[in-house]
Amino acid sequence: MKKIIIGTRGSDLALWQANNTKDRLASIGIDAELKIIKTQGDKILNLRLDKLEGKGFFTKELEEELTGGTIDIAVHSHKDLPTTNPAGLIIAAVTEREDPSELLLILKETAEVNQKLSLKKGAMVGTSSNRRKAQLLALRPDLNIEDLRGNVPTRIQKLRDENYDAILLAKAGVNRLGIDLSEFHVEVIDTTELVPAPAQGALAIQIRETDTELFEALQKIHDAATAEEIAVERKVLNLFEGGCHMPLGCYCKKENGLFEVWTSKAETDMDFPDRLFLRTETTEGLAEKIVAKFSKDRKLPSKVFISREIGEHSYFRKALAKNNIEIDGRSLIRTFPIVNILDPFYLKNIDWIFFSSRNGVEYFFKLNPTLSKKVKFGVVGRGSEDT
Repeated sequence: MKKIIIGTRGSDLALWQANNTKDRLASIGIDAELKIIKTQGDKILNLRLDKLEGKGFFTKELEEELTGGTIDIAVHSHKDLPTTNPAGLIIAAVTEREDPSELLLILKETAEVNQKLSLKKGAMVGTSSNRRKAQLLALRPDLNIEDLRGNVPTRIQKLRDENYDAILLAKAGVNRLGIDLSEFHVEVIDTTELVPAPAQGALAIQIRETDTELFEALQKIHDAATAEEIAVERKVLNLFEGGCHMPLGCYCKKENGLFEVWTSKAETDMDFPDRLFLRTETTEGLAEKIVAKFSKDRKLPSKVFISREIGEHSYFRKALAKNNIEIDGRSLIRTFPIVNILDPFYLKNIDWIFFSSRNGVEYFFKLNPTLSKKVKFGVVGRGSEDT
């Protein structure tokens, strides 16, 4: 096979991805070289991407050169691609997926570990993703979200130099670049808490449909399991008729033989998102089933009962209230303290105090304990953390 030309953007992350693909090709006996191509997204840095016209801001120019024959392969972050290929082009292979979680980088001097996500009240968080903004504000409505453009190193430098208290980044990109984050307080936000973009963490290798010999060769580096999972996510995006700027998160993974899918969708970046979790044995018809659950005509309950009191600012309460579902929350049990006086001797040489329940937190501080300045606090469970 002739020497292959790989088209790529010029950012550090894009070059890592292209060189990674080049190394994979070398492992199967294919020689390749890189060609750097500037895209619209690289040239226009003063506008949010959702304010630009059209789609494929980081992919269109690569696809045009691929169609024109000046390159043989285009390597993309899969989440940047529109859900339909231009005529004559196909995705020949996808790589195994990097961790699709989100990273919250927080300036150490502003981090407050007793707050959810370790963000101080009213913190300024940088991101230009509508999906991240909608989900982050649902978790912490007090936050101030400000636009943040640029490649990964540029965004991190803006955190150092500008007025941000924190920024949100894809963990996959940071992992691939091997960036030292020791100067920051780092929170890894699980995929079940902040649902990733469809195909986040996967690379797409795009070729001309007529290059059948190259297609066959690329099957040696194709990860079929990742392809099956992200196909569900991208089909959901396609059925919602949304681009990569829709406030939509969708993440599918196969666990113990079953496909588990988390979906989060908001109308705008300022709206509280609806969320859905499904577990099923097959991906057949799965995307259609997910989209149907978000239909405006879907039947919803009018009232629910829950066997505990639900706080006014509870995520659960806000999610139901958005859909006009009434909540009757009543605790079915009562707890009472068995210690009314706390002997200071017990806490004399304590370094850490851990709480395992909301009531435990409340009872403890009602006893007015005498604590040394070195004592730190930890919690087990979300209820204790929220207290």
